[in-house]
Amino acid sequence: MINTLCTIVRKRRVDDMQQKLVIRKELVKVKGNYKVIIIKKEDFFKVLKLVKLRILNKEYEALMPPLDDMLKNTIDVNGLLVLMTQYLSLVISNTQNTNASTPAQMVLTTQSGNVTLTYTGGINLNAQGVSVYLQIFEDNNSFVWQYYYVGYDTTNNSYTTSQIELYASAYVQGWSVGVTPGFPETLYTDIIRIAYANVSFTKDSNSYLFIVWLIQFQNVPPYIILFIPTLQNNAGIGTYNFANGSSYTVYLDNNNCNFQCGGNCPSGSPTGFIVYVQGNSIILEVPVMVGLGGGVSNVNMLICYNVKYSNMPNISGCYQTTLSPPMSGGTFYLGLATITVIFQTS
Repeated sequence: MINTLCTIVRKRRVDDMQQKLVIRKELVKVKGNYKVIIIKKEDFFKVLKLVKLRILNKEYEALMPPLDDMLKNTIDVNGLLVLMTQYLSLVISNTQNTNASTPAQMVLTTQSGNVTLTYTGGINLNAQGVSVYLQIFEDNNSFVWQYYYVGYDTTNNSYTTSQIELYASAYVQGWSVGVTPGFPETLYTDIIRIAYANVSFTKDSNSYLFIVWLIQFQNVPPYIILFIPTLQNNAGIGTYNFANGSSYTVYLDNNNCNFQCGGNCPSGSPTGFIVYVQGNSIILEVPVMVGLGGGVSNVNMLICYNVKYSNMPNISGCYQTTLSPPMSGGTFYLGLATITVIFQTS
């Protein structure tokens, strides 16, 4: 388990004196880069290398082409919005969707139709497919999530492309109706386009094709990590939802309680969310309503989180902030705390 000391931020102002308390708007950067590699068949074993990737404090090896000189893609903001909406529905609302979806696809637009590379979990000769490798590490008190999608075509096919598209799906561990307690099932999103690039190249029958695609979420504070989609991947890293072990509790101090994680202060948890597109960004708002049981003019907020994942350590800790009304004399009896995250794409 990763224990994160409680981060304290002082005197954040509120937007609405009556009841709406908004903590600072976190900015998460969503970036995508790709690389197309065409090689002669005899160079197959010269190009692929074992690369060490890290998931927090553990390392593992992945077979990948070179990652240098990657080009910038276009993030499909509307597609990412749909994926996030479905993912958060699984985590927060425990929506029952146990129909397995393909972890990843790459669709290549060619002069004679589409070529679709579908998830295989490895790279094989005389085959087409996609592998997904995940890397997670901490950077300056925040997290970086990196997904490496490696598409390949080692067949004798020939074609010329004009566009490539990346499709992905997310998943969590949760409960399904009728499942015996103690035996969770996996809940899935649809497979959705999240990135694309206009690029022209030709693969002939004497060559092999590799497409490396990197999608990463940067500057992720620990207390919002639950809201970062866990995309299906080779390492089997998946989020556990509220119904199956993860917890996310917001406490508000009414000056008459034990203000700490597990204390008796008025508290609440997310029961819904709002997500929408604004320009090239996706705005996520997670409201939590808490009755204070008495009027207060300054509100101290404490977020306690324990996010459980399959095949990796839990991420737990707390985040504390002091909120003040925009003018003197404001009194709160009900707090509608809104956790706002801006996913800025580039």
